[in-house]
Amino acid sequence: MFRTRVDWQYYPEKANNGLGYKNGHYWPRGKVLGGSGSINANLYIRGNRRDYDTWEEQGNPGWNYDSLLRYFKRSVDNKIEHLFELTGSQYHAKGGPVKVDYFHSVEMMKIVVEEGAFELGETEHMDINAQHHIGWANVFGTMDDGRRCSPAKGFLIQAGNRTNLHIVKNAHVTKVNLNDKNEVEGIDLVVKEKTFTVKSKRETIVSAGVVNTPQLLMLSGIGPKAHLEEMKIPVKKDLAVGKNLQDHLAIPMFIGFHKNKEPTSRYVDFVDSIYSYYMHYRGALAGVGMLNLVGFYNTVNNTLEYPDIQFHNLYFRRRTPQFNDYLNTMQFSDNVEKSLREAHEKYDLLCIMVTLLKQEAPGKIELKTTNPFDHPKIFPNYLLAQNDIDTGIRGIRRVQAYSKTDVYKMHDPVHIQIDLPNCDLLDYDTDEYWLCYMRHMGTTMYHPVGTAKMGPDSDPEAVVSADLRVKGVKGLRVVDASIMPEIVSANTNAATLMIGEKGVDMIKEEWKKIDKENSDKKENEEEKKKDQKNEKTNA
Repeated sequence: MFRTRVDWQYYPEKANNGLGYKNGHYWPRGKVLGGSGSINANLYIRGNRRDYDTWEEQGNPGWNYDSLLRYFKRSVDNKIEHLFELTGSQYHAKGGPVKVDYFHSVEMMKIVVEEGAFELGETEHMDINAQHHIGWANVFGTMDDGRRCSPAKGFLIQAGNRTNLHIVKNAHVTKVNLNDKNEVEGIDLVVKEKTFTVKSKRETIVSAGVVNTPQLLMLSGIGPKAHLEEMKIPVKKDLAVGKNLQDHLAIPMFIGFHKNKEPTSRYVDFVDSIYSYYMHYRGALAGVGMLNLVGFYNTVNNTLEYPDIQFHNLYFRRRTPQFNDYLNTMQFSDNVEKSLREAHEKYDLLCIMVTLLKQEAPGKIELKTTNPFDHPKIFPNYLLAQNDIDTGIRGIRRVQAYSKTDVYKMHDPVHIQIDLPNCDLLDYDTDEYWLCYMRHMGTTMYHPVGTAKMGPDSDPEAVVSADLRVKGVKGLRVVDASIMPEIVSANTNAATLMIGEKGVDMIKEEWKKIDKENSDKKENEEEKKKDQKNEKTNA
């Protein structure tokens, strides 16, 4: 669905990264009901305990792992029976709106990748969302009998008939309206080139995503004072909106197998897979190939419980149409694409993506113009910190170690050397070479977070409080991935669903309390009036 009408098609500002791509990094974001959960790869991975405990340690009470586990469970209907036998109901639940299941497809080369890791002492986990977070797993996804179960399908369809829910499609919110007391009065939105103002009765909730949420807030006068003044936007509240941008940088490493052997896949197999999917929701199109085989690894000390690298995997058998789709999606520069096409003529290609799970030097988002229909400026700031560079190089070295295992050698592995003129001036396989390679080939894993950071008042970069209220603005909350103070060590879809569930509880509990207080106050006033009336009567 990339580069279609259901994708915002963002491109970050060009910098000293993404040099191996025609237009630099490409950031698809969901422009559709369900957001990016409607166009992603469906993987359901929560991250680990330390991710969320760190959120609370940074001054966000109630956001520790044990407190959040019930919100992870609430949103899902897990269809994998043996998980309940394996870990009980501690980590999984049934009955939620989003279906979770295994992918109904098989790629036999997964065994080679797994066995290579096992040769080096790494372990396998049947459930990466349970207690242990280092090792390899065939992870499950937001799937319903071989079909995508997006947040829209899971939540909105069930709620579609509610009288207090109105869904307006193809609407673009352009501003949150604040009065002189910084109270939210409503929003402006554009539908079919007509502007409408919608009044807010109780509060307004922004769930526009990691790029659009900061853009909307800044257009409304909520953001960094210096930047808003530069854009000639009246400053309503000076907050670090757009700062703290974090993402997972993915570095693709290509290994060729089975040189010049007869291709094991034929075009007729692709036709068969189409038939299997549309008739039975099974086969290759009901899965994500090898993408759901993931490895979590700590490049400093893998006996520790928490990873700093995640390995994602893609596999392209020789002369299959899926490889053209991959190249069209990535839009590599001409020399990179030529290298990969030539390699694919000779080999089956395994792409192991070395994915950095933390970003020490965050990026930012700023306005390009005051036109809400213009894309904002995105500065990812990949590889600015030496720790990030070192982690990436150690991850690349681990991929090289996998390729030297006995199980890999059975398939005649060859590291594909990409034509990168700038890097070819350096000695191959040195750290300097791999830094150059990362700057050319590294790109987003599509997991940006953090641009409306949650934190205490003592944190100058915090935009929302622990109850997700925008600081200094009455009647406005942010409930999406932009509130993450630190990126989680996994794909971000599961964590975003959890944020929504917890946000709902906080909103409901607060308004129940307010309604009860108002009701009690009204009863007391009526009782007081009745007493006064009785006193007059008795007098």
